[in-house]
Amino acid sequence: MSHRNIRGAVGAALLFLGLAGCSEQVAGTLGCPQLCADQSTALRDTILTGAVVIDSTFVGFPRLGETRDFVLLSLGDTADVRIIARYDTLPIRYRVPNAATDSTIRRVDSASFIFRLDTALLKGSGPVTIDAFDVDTTAADTLTSALLPLFRPGRLIGSQTYLPADLKDTMRLTLKDAAVLTKVRDSLRLRIGLQLRGPTASKFRILAGTFPPRIRFRVSADTTVKPDTVFVASATPADDPNLQRALTYYQVVVAGALPPPPLGRLAVGGLSGARSYLRFDIPPIVLDSVQIIRASLLLRQVTPRTLGSALRDTIVLFTQPVLAAPAVMDLFTAATFLGSSAGVDSLRLAPRDTGFHSIELVNLVRTWRSVGTANSTRAIVLRSALEGFTLGELLFVSSEGPVAQRPRLQLTYVPRRGFGIP
Repeated sequence: MSHRNIRGAVGAALLFLGLAGCSEQVAGTLGCPQLCADQSTALRDTILTGAVVIDSTFVGFPRLGETRDFVLLSLGDTADVRIIARYDTLPIRYRVPNAATDSTIRRVDSASFIFRLDTALLKGSGPVTIDAFDVDTTAADTLTSALLPLFRPGRLIGSQTYLPADLKDTMRLTLKDAAVLTKVRDSLRLRIGLQLRGPTASKFRILAGTFPPRIRFRVSADTTVKPDTVFVASATPADDPNLQRALTYYQVVVAGALPPPPLGRLAVGGLSGARSYLRFDIPPIVLDSVQIIRASLLLRQVTPRTLGSALRDTIVLFTQPVLAAPAVMDLFTAATFLGSSAGVDSLRLAPRDTGFHSIELVNLVRTWRSVGTANSTRAIVLRSALEGFTLGELLFVSSEGPVAQRPRLQLTYVPRRGFGIP
């Protein structure tokens, strides 16, 4: 992106932040301040049926490295999400208190994988099991096709079953001491693949951002020697530090991800991490000649593609302004540069819901008028609050759907008749 485009995006961002809390109270005779438009006219409504000129759905969010919280999901053949944790550097020596030199690690005892759960999002009523596999490979280990064959009995390095009462904030999964010792002794990488299984549908959300998963083990029978604690640390690819950090841990969707929606539909949510981009074209005469009191985006929700229990999932739909400069032509890229959702409506919906829903955009529309079209794109993104974490998705009619069901913008306004002291 050029410096000019960056300046445009930054300028738009500042204005969005400055106006996010803007609101106008209008009631009765529209009592106006000392200087205001002539508001003696009654409120008027209009619906702009062609206001959304471009809309599209993109999948794959959050992108690699954009989140440090991940989901373990087990729903038979319907949905299966696993997590990879990379320990590319393991200690080979330890310090005995008051010793002159370090000692070589020749023993591993009580090895465990420690992680933190989001207990508010636990799903499942029966006992569940987490299996840990050695998934180290020379193949491209971000590809599901390369990783899936490594989740096999011969590579199992730990397994633990938990009853509902065992599920707490901080969890421990016992690892095979011999497997960890082999990695330490031979200076090998330890890459752990976690898989959840149980008799009923189960879902864990691992909060790796606030408490990075770690391995802990004892290296000596001497109780004065503290256990070694190893944190996730990826060292590959060697030439890309950003990608190294992104690959410290990541989730792999084995089953349950849906493809982009068919023509005439917009999708939000699901394991595929779908978000939808909508660009508006509001005639200047509309914004310049009236005072906008309300601006509501009307979306028609339709029957989703998800089935079963996912229909009852509750999804918080966020609306966020696009901050990418108008010169950014790639819509996927534009859909990643988002402003705060403050001052813009959010909705709580279930995939099984249908009918029209209204999203209030008045602050955003006023901002667009103030900023103009040179430095801002009049566009929004609809995304799920738990992007990539839930099986259910929301499905809406797009601008290519039936005419009566397409997205539209409803404006409530009063004409601007000039300024003066009333």
